[in-house]
Amino acid sequence: MVGRYMHVFPLALIATIAGQDAVSQPLQAQSIGPKIICGYDPSTGIPNPLGMRTFITLTETGGTTEVRYEQLGSMVPGPVESILTAERTLTFPNQSVDRVRQLLVADNSYYRELIGFTDPDGFAPVNSSLVCRAEAVANRPVARPRPAATAELPDLGGTTPRTALPDLSSNAPRAELPDLSGNPPPQNAPRPPVNTPSTFYGTIAGLANGNYRYVSGPADNRGYSDQELLSRGGVLFVFRKTGDEIIGSYSYVDGESICVRGRVSGNTVSGQAYPFNGVAQDLDEGFQSWGPAPFLRVRRTLGEEGNQYYGSATLELNDFSKINAGSSLPPSSCD
Repeated sequence: MVGRYMHVFPLALIATIAGQDAVSQPLQAQSIGPKIICGYDPSTGIPNPLGMRTFITLTETGGTTEVRYEQLGSMVPGPVESILTAERTLTFPNQSVDRVRQLLVADNSYYRELIGFTDPDGFAPVNSSLVCRAEAVANRPVARPRPAATAELPDLGGTTPRTALPDLSSNAPRAELPDLSGNPPPQNAPRPPVNTPSTFYGTIAGLANGNYRYVSGPADNRGYSDQELLSRGGVLFVFRKTGDEIIGSYSYVDGESICVRGRVSGNTVSGQAYPFNGVAQDLDEGFQSWGPAPFLRVRRTLGEEGNQYYGSATLELNDFSKINAGSSLPPSSCD
């Protein structure tokens, strides 16, 4: 199917379903339920029928389902670097995500309008690759009863001895001040972390073509010597990126290494892994971590003795940091 996706499409096509099913359902207030998201998950090991740079995601929110067709950025040749992206959207009011999946499989006109051309295979191959998840709905906070007025304010009457007044200096413990909430937080309660969602250009997939070196865990924005990396420990990934193709050496700083080849989506590389010594564990369909770190998972041992490799591998680089390229080049191939 990948060879047919050669068109560039306009942005934001909105289609409203006006068929018999939609007319027969009266408009009414929708109860708040969990958001349901169905999309391609590379960790399953199932090939993406659209290729690794095109995705279809279905999102059901409040009884309405949105189907988004997205082509990730691709480089456009020219004297100045430019990146082309494309996105189209179908919106199905008052339709569940399950009902929309049935519609897209049964009636190819919806799928044709979404992707912009006629695909003889239709939506069925994409539908079989989708993984659905529900996002939890946060409970509304329970209102607390208002404290009595005498509990809200300190007693500032003249009958209170001066020495008993609360000390409002910067060195006074907060326990001396009146409790106005009824449920004070702990004194040294840590602030919750702020999760900033990464954009496409902040991921491995958004990197320009070239050679890179990443190390597991956080790292400073400076050069690292080989001796520093040996003292630090962890995992290195030295790789070459060409479009969405990745070829690199995944290695423990003071130990074994393995060649990883595949396609990248976000910060996930999906493909194969080739031990440099040609010796692999005998694995079937179950994923196992390669070595003690959980980042690289492998399965499906293939090849003859002395020339074995893992036919399916997934490398997660979310917890890696970019460092200086160093003196070692990434492998040109894994064969």
